[in-house]
Amino acid sequence: MATIARLLWFALLPLSDFTACIRNSPIPEADYQVKLVGDWLGTVGDTKETVSFTADGNFVAQVRAAGFISNTLSQGTTGTIRGTWHVAGKIITMRVTSADNENVRNKETSSTIVTFSQNELVVRSVSGETSTFMRAV
Repeated sequence: MATIARLLWFALLPLSDFTACIRNSPIPEADYQVKLVGDWLGTVGDTKETVSFTADGNFVAQVRAAGFISNTLSQGTTGTIRGTWHVAGKIITMRVTSADNENVRNKETSSTIVTFSQNELVVRSVSGETSTFMRAV
């Protein structure tokens, strides 16, 4: 019985490597707009961000200060940002329509998609800063 189980394990091992490869394979540029939909977690500079992109072109972001205390006690909350988004080529553009902080309302920002797989998104801002976002599960 142990031999059969071992043979099954070795038979399934290449399949698990194959599915892991599919999850990490690059998303084609033509699919960026559709595949970006969902929830993403990342750190930009000294702030943690949770961004939800919806299929209708809207987004909601929760932005808070990074750090042990703010991450564990949620005391560093800096606000909610809402707006619209779209992708053209490798450029994702976000326009803020409402925000807790008045300084960012009605502003637009763009970033270049550096790499994009099923569960990881790496973007570079216009200032050259690279940030990594992981798909929330």
